Amino acid sequence: MYKKITQLSKDNLEFQSTELDALTTIWQERKEELEKSGAYQEFIKKLQREWAIETGIIERLYTWDRGVTEVLIEQGIDSSIISHKGGLRTDKANHVKNIIDDQLNIVEGLFSFVKGDQPLTEHFIRGIQSQFTAHQECIEAITDTGEIVEVKLEKGQYKKLPNNPRRPDGEIHEYCPPEFVKDEMGNLVNWYHQIAYEFPPEIVSSWLHHRFTQIHPFQDGNGRVARALASLIFLKAGLFPLVIRDSDRQDYISALEEADNNNLSALTKLFSVRQRDSILAALGLEQQVKQARYAEDIISSAIEVLRQKATVQADQLNVVFDYADSLRDIANARIGAISDKLNENLNEVTPRDQTDYHARHGSADNDSIERHYFYGQIVEVAKKFKYFANLDRYRSWTRLVIQTKECFEFVISFHGYGHGNNGIMVASAFTSIRVPREEGGAEPANTTPACLDLFQFNYAESIDSIQQRFTEWLESTTAIALAEWKKNISS
Repeated sequence: MYKKITQLSKDNLEFQSTELDALTTIWQERKEELEKSGAYQEFIKKLQREWAIETGIIERLYTWDRGVTEVLIEQGIDSSIISHKGGLRTDKANHVKNIIDDQLNIVEGLFSFVKGDQPLTEHFIRGIQSQFTAHQECIEAITDTGEIVEVKLEKGQYKKLPNNPRRPDGEIHEYCPPEFVKDEMGNLVNWYHQIAYEFPPEIVSSWLHHRFTQIHPFQDGNGRVARALASLIFLKAGLFPLVIRDSDRQDYISALEEADNNNLSALTKLFSVRQRDSILAALGLEQQVKQARYAEDIISSAIEVLRQKATVQADQLNVVFDYADSLRDIANARIGAISDKLNENLNEVTPRDQTDYHARHGSADNDSIERHYFYGQIVEVAKKFKYFANLDRYRSWTRLVIQTKECFEFVISFHGYGHGNNGIMVASAFTSIRVPREEGGAEPANTTPACLDLFQFNYAESIDSIQQRFTEWLESTTAIALAEWKKNISS
């Protein structure tokens, strides 16, 4: 049975992302200068292309691997690339290009809509759906007898018949009945205007997205419209369109199912992480912009340096180094406890002909002569996560070594994110096996990330919030590392 949509309650404030809030502060401090640059305009253009491509892939309007998407992001939406790289017939590739172009026009239109400071209305939402489906004439429908038929797609109009899908387990998922759609959409828009400025954008966007999909007011295009509405909320907050990639699909669907049970936590978290990634990517342009301007005009670049020093003091940026020290202390204590736990049992399982199995841990702070250890592995992991590991101003680490037949190591590294002293740092983690070298000593092999995501922290977030987030990340990362060790000794 369909459950009518509900208003957003204050209880959902617990899902606010302190990490995103802090990064938003940093972005607002620096966006004005970056927005004037050609590098930023190109960044936005590519982000819009990615949004346009991925929103259709999520709906399975077309499918291909990530490599095709990346080529289209870089080179533009081209039917010949779609045909050649995506393996589609020319006519099909042209049709897919038209659909992506429609989607690209929509995300570009969202930027214009925000600049015009227009209110969100049902008319606007119906218009988006009409644009999304401009090159779709029919959709598949299932009759009462289970027969699949094609029916004409009504564009920009609310549904006249039920559109309840059947789950893989055979259960019917009920969306809003057609006779209630007008009332439910009216409530959605009115409630949005009541809470738009009372909650952070990640919560408003997840609520608006979910409640819209709960209604599912159109014959087709509902998922794409929902992601457009979520993007609109972030754009209104001065941030970026919400890109949900095909790689996010399972987490995205699971989060929506949790939201069906009145829990927006997972959906809000997913949206926060995706928005965080966009902000970090935009902030990463800062050094590129400075270099371009320096080459073009030394004087204006120097003035910009002075302006930044006046607005963001060095001591404010450098406080993040103290934060990093405290996180390394937390990691070192946890790794030390694990090492002690391992040593309670490792010795007794040592084969007679082997050196005693054991574990040990170590750490190096930013002043240590050992701070430079693991350079190659840190950079290797950074490339996998597509960021520049800044090891100039600060680097520290903590390590767990487990010696059995092989020497397994788990390392957590703390270092800067991106170029320059921008007040943003990360913790990364990896595992490796140390193997003997012919000339003596040992070298790392099979370096593997031990974290699902980087841990980002910065000067704008409170240390209490950072430490709480880090403790959760550390537990997840440690579990991944120990699972990798178990896999190695089992093989």
